[in-house]
Formats: sequence, structure tokens, C-alpha cells
Amino acid sequence: MYDLHTHSTNSDGKYSVDDMCRAALEKGLRGIALTDHADMYVFEERDTLNKMTQAGIDLRAAKEAYRGKLQVFFGVELGEYLMAPDKAEQILTLNDYDVVLYSEHFVPAAKWDKSYNRIVCDESVSDEDIRDYMKLYFDLLNNTVTAFDYDVLAHISCPARYITGRQKRATNVMLYEKTITEILKKIIDRDIALEWNTCGKYCESFGYYDAQNEEIFQLYRALGGSKVTLGSDAHNVGGIGRGFAETKAQLKAMGFDNYYYYENRKAVAVKL
Repeated sequence: MYDLHTHSTNSDGKYSVDDMCRAALEKGLRGIALTDHADMYVFEERDTLNKMTQAGIDLRAAKEAYRGKLQVFFGVELGEYLMAPDKAEQILTLNDYDVVLYSEHFVPAAKWDKSYNRIVCDESVSDEDIRDYMKLYFDLLNNTVTAFDYDVLAHISCPARYITGRQKRATNVMLYEKTITEILKKIIDRDIALEWNTCGKYCESFGYYDAQNEEIFQLYRALGGSKVTLGSDAHNVGGIGRGFAETKAQLKAMGFDNYYYYENRKAVAVKL
């Protein structure tokens, strides 16, 4: 198994790079990518430049320490590219990454001045507010998927993981199927992989909510998409590789032949 989406103390993870690698080895994984956050909307607040510099130091050490035992890949999860392209490019050229994930955690056009994991969906938030937010989120993805050089589109339906999985407010990402279709066509044309993120469905704190992953991947396959990565989005050692055996079986049943990991920004196929 290869887990292409995890976090360490170099962003908001709870464990060091070495802790995460040791846990992956103990769980029998063949490879793990540490993909710490570089979110533009909190670039200064989170000391992102220094954190990603330290990540480079830690990952180079881990690659050497686990050589021959575990494949360790250095990645980054870059968010909100259009908010600060200059800072984003600074991060992208800072290190020699194995894999670059793209995600959005903050929607500037929305009425909330915070990321979707911090929005409190109380009685002041209407169903229409939620639908409008989800529309703006997918519009932002659609406007950004061709904006820069990256390898994997991460957790495409992520806001629903928080709004529905954690806060129990109804969402249906397939209401935005037209925009999602446009996004998927664009990444297929660019040979960018689509991540199946297992965090929601296999995580108690998100109510084991799947955020319509299956419908999205069925659409992706129907459009000709074939490049899939698996990401636990683990922020602690317990989450590494969660649900991978079940997800691999699900992907195979849907007609996918392989999933992929990335090394030196090159996709490597693994038979399902």
C-alpha cells in the first residue's frame, strides 16, 4: 500500500515525520508521502515558508533512514493558489518534491472569512447558504485546476466532509455535477490524478461520511479517467492507510486496473 496524503508537525499534524514513517512501516505499508499544508490564506500565520524548509530537512533525513525498508516520498499539499501565486510558486520551487497535491480549504468569494473546517453551521446558516457555499467551492476548483503545475487533485468533495460528516447538515455534491464534470475533464486532459481520500468514510470524527466519492469516481471513469491515488489525510499515526484495502477493492469493482504513487513527480502504477 502507498499512502500519498499525510501530515506531520511541519503543518497541522500531531506527529513528527519520523513518527509517521515508523508507523507506516509498522503497518506494513510499502510507501508513504508526507504532504504538509502550504495554504496561501494562512501563509504568514502558519509560518509556511519556514515550515516547508524544515519539511525538506526532515524528509531528506527520513528517506535516508528508511532506505530499503520504506519508500518515503516528499510532497506538499498546496492550497488557494490564486490567492497568492507568487508565494505559491516560492513554495513549489523551494524543494524537490516527489508529489504536489492541490486543494482548496478557503473560499474567498464566500461570506465566511474562514476555512470550511472552521465554519459553524448553526441555525443562522440556511440550507441555501450551504448550497451557495458548495457552488462557490466547486467554481473555485474549476477556475484553478489549470492554473499551475501539480500532480494530484486532492479530496474534491472535502467541504461536505465537515458540513455533513461533522456538523450533520445535508449536502449533495452531485448537485454540482456539471461543474464537477468540467473539473474532471480538465484534469484528465492534463494527466493529473484524482485522489480517493479515505478520511471521511473511515474516520469517526467525520461520522464515517463518504461525501459521494463513489459517484464522483464513477463519473471520472466514464469520462476516461484512470489515474487514481489513495490518501488517508492522516494527521496522526493511527490514520495512516485507513480503509485502503476496502477502497482498493471498491476501485477494482468499479473497473479501475491500477492506482498510483508518485516519485520525482512521475506517476508509478500499482496493480489493484
